[in-house]
This record gives sequence, structure tokens and C-alpha cells, in this order.
Amino acid sequence: MSDDEDAGLDAGHGRSPGATGRLFPDAKLVTPASGLFSLDRYRPLRNLVVLMLGSGPIVAPTARLLRQLAVAHVEIEAEDGQIVVIAANTPAQWRAGWPYAFPLAFDVGATLHRRMAAVDSAGRPDVALFITDRFREIFAVLRPRDARWPTSARDVIEWLTFINIQCPECNPPEA
Repeated sequence: MSDDEDAGLDAGHGRSPGATGRLFPDAKLVTPASGLFSLDRYRPLRNLVVLMLGSGPIVAPTARLLRQLAVAHVEIEAEDGQIVVIAANTPAQWRAGWPYAFPLAFDVGATLHRRMAAVDSAGRPDVALFITDRFREIFAVLRPRDARWPTSARDVIEWLTFINIQCPECNPPEA
């Protein structure tokens, strides 16, 4: 096992907390208005597109992905998807407004970031994208160090379509 896999940084195949095949945990997060936000509110109703942001400024590839997700928001919802953005900040540290129709929540203390290996090589909170089914099983994990990064909203929609095809509980049987 490599050092990255041993450290829980594997983006791959069910070997680490942030890997495909694992469940994305529920988390009690803070909203911009300092209220509480729980991912469990979407279970088992919506597939999740969870974009975790680091604690610093939003870099260009991530900003581009956010804009693409905003444009594709209706298409993502048509695939029973819900976009949730989680920043490793506190509401007081967040200086920018939130212009998007999907929720922003804060992982104060970056506990969820560390648990899901959404950290850089030095262990600081970093960007990661998780795509889950409605029961929060992780189907895709994408990080800036991956060859498939930056991803696009089109890739997200394709993952959601794939997830919906895989979900026998979600689709009526064929006649």
C-alpha cells in the first residue's frame, strides 16, 4: 500500500474513507446565517454533488466548475441531483457573497474535510468533488491532483445519469 493510500488519500477503489464505494457521512454543518445544516435532509431523496472547498480563496478551475454547475443546475436537478458546497471556513471568515441557487455550508474546523481526505499533501483543507447516490454511497471522487481534474458539469451529469441507472429502488422495472 502506498503512503497516500495509507494516509486515506486514495481517490480510488474502496480502500479509504474518501474512496468510491464508501458512504459520505452525515455532517452537522453551519450555514452562512450561522444556522445548522445537515446532509441527512436529502437522504434518500436526492443524489448529492458535494463540492468541498479549501479554506483559502477559490482558485480558477474551481470557480469555473462552480459557474458550470450553476448553469447546469436545472439539468442536475432533473437527474435528482442536489449540489451542496462545503467550505472549510467559518461564516465570519467568508468574505464573498453566495450568488448560487445551491446551498453553501461551512465545515468549521475542517473535520469533514479531513475525514473525507479533502486535504492537500500537507494536510490542509483542499478542494474535492464527491458524487453520491441518494443513500450517500460515493460513486465518484475528484481532486485537483487527479488526472481527471478539472472536471465539468457535463461529467457530473453523466455520473448522475449512471447512478440513476444503477439504482433499482429508484426506477420502475421495465415491462
